[in-house]
Amino acid sequence: MNSFTLINKIFKSYLQNYFNLNNGEEGNQQLIFRRLMKLLSETKYGKQFNINPNISYEEFKKIIPINTYDDLKEHIYAMMHGEADVLIPGKVVNFAKSSGTTSDFSKFIPITDAMMKENHFAGGSMMVYYYLNANPNSQMLKGKHLVIFGSLAKENDVTKGDLSAHISLNLPYFAKIKRIPSPDLVWDSKWETKFRTISKISANKNVTAMYGVPSWCLKSIEQVLLLKNVNNIHDIWPDFEVYFHGGVNIEPYLPLYKQIFNDKPPILWETYNASEGFFATQDTLVNNGMRLLTSIGVFYEFIDFQDFISDKMNAITLDEVELNKNYVIVISALNGLWRYVVGDVVQFTTLNPYRLKIVGRTSQYINIAGEEVMIDNIEKAILQACKIEHCSVNEYTVFADGPDENNRFFHHWIIEFNESPNDFISFRNTLDEQLQSINSDYNAKRYKDLILAPIRITVAPNNTFYNWLKSKDRLGGQNKIPRVAKNYMMITELLNIIGDDYKLI
Repeated sequence: MNSFTLINKIFKSYLQNYFNLNNGEEGNQQLIFRRLMKLLSETKYGKQFNINPNISYEEFKKIIPINTYDDLKEHIYAMMHGEADVLIPGKVVNFAKSSGTTSDFSKFIPITDAMMKENHFAGGSMMVYYYLNANPNSQMLKGKHLVIFGSLAKENDVTKGDLSAHISLNLPYFAKIKRIPSPDLVWDSKWETKFRTISKISANKNVTAMYGVPSWCLKSIEQVLLLKNVNNIHDIWPDFEVYFHGGVNIEPYLPLYKQIFNDKPPILWETYNASEGFFATQDTLVNNGMRLLTSIGVFYEFIDFQDFISDKMNAITLDEVELNKNYVIVISALNGLWRYVVGDVVQFTTLNPYRLKIVGRTSQYINIAGEEVMIDNIEKAILQACKIEHCSVNEYTVFADGPDENNRFFHHWIIEFNESPNDFISFRNTLDEQLQSINSDYNAKRYKDLILAPIRITVAPNNTFYNWLKSKDRLGGQNKIPRVAKNYMMITELLNIIGDDYKLI
């Protein structure tokens, strides 16, 4: 047994004992609910509803409403201005600034000490536990772990910024020594300068693992290749083993990653770590969905997506969910978010244990004529179209457009290609056909072009989406492009950046 295998075994044993991973998942949820009710009863928000520590779930469900960020915003702003005991006992001085994919304003999510330690750190530790359990001969601990994090800013004793930066700054020592770059870089708000620094540092280290959003990690690797003037990342990082990814679906980026890794692709390990909490992680080498983390400070409820869009907030608990149904995820957690709609739509892939996949966003779907096209449909369609037409994309977004000259609406795609198709018309038709094959409602609405017209594509020049993010001061960290653009200001801004340098198909 080599030394790294021994370290892996010791680490796994510690984590298994620490997190009581053999407890039942429903039992974990009951314990967390009871703890959260005690905390809620000690807050101004809880006292407003006369919450007592022994309240039952059924009573809690009747008394506390389903909340969006707008519902809790005033309470969060009060916390940011130093008020204590608002949504959670005590004062909160750290706030995660959301990536703002679904709106034009930033959200600030409280990060309590308990949430940082018992959820974000614990979730990361469980992610590593499950990885080492699935890959016991891992050499991941042999080298450095590259993290592409965002930035922080401090104002009046309150620290605000990207969740990844908060985590990097506050990690325990044993985790910090494996990571690059130094957490001191979280205070550098100039992303392009910081990005070059991160690339220079990582180009001279033996990186074995990487963490981050697929788009930014891809750009980082490309920059490292450029600095070293090589085509294969294994010439620089010979022991690179695993990429822990999340934030957006990695599938559309896979052709680009395959070019970089050539014949030695890393293990891809999916995570679900949002500003609001670390919720799930892949737990097997073959990704059958991410395992819901039921023991780390979050109580889960779920609302059928059809009910949600009909404004029927009929929430159920974990033990009531069914396979392959679309659910809106609702959390109550150690950060003071009570019955909070995170904004993601999930499907359960297994129930023993509970595994799920993200299929969309509550605010990112297209439903002009009852087609209900979700992000999952869009991502699968463009991936298949790229395979068929032998091309690849950097970024893209879709929005509802029309009416056209025949008074029909249509789906309009803005696509920035990495490798363009040989025939754009063929690509457009293939993309439309793939979307129809995936979504039967869209197929019905496209029948003979009677209700919905064929899709249209605006081909954008390179760096269009990068320049848009830059104009919004959203480079790096967890910032990402919304796959469905419901904010027409975004479309106007993108088209202004594109200018006359475009092709409409």
